[in-house]
Amino acid sequence: MHGTILTEGPIQKQLWSLAWPVMLSVFFNTLYNTVDAYWVSKLSPEAIAAVSISQITLFIMVALSMGITVGSGVIMSMEIGARRMGAAQKVLGQSFVLSAIAGTIATFIALVFKHQLLAFSGAEGKILAPAVEYFGVIAAGSMLVFIMFTIVFAFNAQGDNTTVTKLFALSTGVNALLDPMMIFGWVGLPAFGIAGAAYATLISQAVFIIAALWMLSRPSMLVPFHWSNLTIHNDWVKKVLDIGFPASLTNVLGPIGIALVTLLASKFFHEAGAVAVSIGLRVEFFAFLPGIGYGVGAMAMLGQNIGAKQFERGSQAYRRALKTGSGIAAVFGVLIALFAAPIVGFFAADPLVADYARRYLWMIPLSYGFLVAMMIQAMSFQGMGKSWPGFWLTATRVTLTVVLALIFIPVFDSIVALWSAVIAGYIATALLGAVWINRTLRRVSAQPVQLP
Repeated sequence: MHGTILTEGPIQKQLWSLAWPVMLSVFFNTLYNTVDAYWVSKLSPEAIAAVSISQITLFIMVALSMGITVGSGVIMSMEIGARRMGAAQKVLGQSFVLSAIAGTIATFIALVFKHQLLAFSGAEGKILAPAVEYFGVIAAGSMLVFIMFTIVFAFNAQGDNTTVTKLFALSTGVNALLDPMMIFGWVGLPAFGIAGAAYATLISQAVFIIAALWMLSRPSMLVPFHWSNLTIHNDWVKKVLDIGFPASLTNVLGPIGIALVTLLASKFFHEAGAVAVSIGLRVEFFAFLPGIGYGVGAMAMLGQNIGAKQFERGSQAYRRALKTGSGIAAVFGVLIALFAAPIVGFFAADPLVADYARRYLWMIPLSYGFLVAMMIQAMSFQGMGKSWPGFWLTATRVTLTVVLALIFIPVFDSIVALWSAVIAGYIATALLGAVWINRTLRRVSAQPVQLP
């Protein structure tokens, strides 16, 4: 049987079994993006920023509808915890239908308003043209990203993240193979330039989806996928939206925050500042590993245990996830700061870009423990079926960062002021989240989530 019942057994071991495949999956996805950046950097420095900004812009669109997959995954977890496997199968089928609808809408918006979206995300000057070229291709296939997220949460809800890791490894390998071929026209293919990286991405995502649907359809899955379940059930749609709408807003605030930081860097420190942010984000994605891994693990365990009405076990899972995930991130941040110079040297030759990026990596990684704590808190709220607290925490972080940056930068006239504002946002929000979620956990047993 592929999948795990998470309402019994050792919590730490189960958290690890859920977290490490997710971390490895995100590692592969980050490597995927890093490979793109490496090959695209051979075209021009602006091309690196163009790809980074385009991916941020696309994720803003995707994040608006990611709540559908989060809401569906949480409900699936609760149904599994309550041992209602037939209902869980129907929720799984519905999640694909809802994601397809959302993906169609997002694709239309992305293609029609691509110039405005890219400009908002900081694509200015020489960065705009290659960003439009790359984004035009990647946005046309954005439906694939929606389906991928649906698949990821479908496996997580039934405690099987190992399969997702294998799928990401396959997809990453395909992308790494195709990137140079399609960018530079190797082995007789046309040289598509920066658009070639987008074509390689879409092909590798399609491979992921085809393989995943075959695996999800196996009878050995705890909750197998059946084409006959591609229907809409009004009761579940309402519950998905109750959880998913604020989760969507939370997800979109993250990339909007990144876009605003990129925009501030571009406005006050010009193209060198924007490129430095894109380099820093390449490294920061690795810091998300423990946050996403243990956050997703806590979400699955909270969902199943709340469905089974084992509230104390769910609380213990959250606390262990928070302690382990934030601790790993803190250690990783120190290592990044120590090796900032050689890391920057791999991506940047321009002296001003390199200086800005080194300062980024000397400072911001030291706050990664707080960043990851906030990520785990937000996903744990979602696992309890309470997504609004995560939204308000993320909104607080983004607002605080922007306000402090606008105050500090004119006063100190240094990019260090921008990096300091980012750090302050991480720390303040994590502390607020710790107080909030502890109070919520004490109340959740008295007001459990009601399943349809």
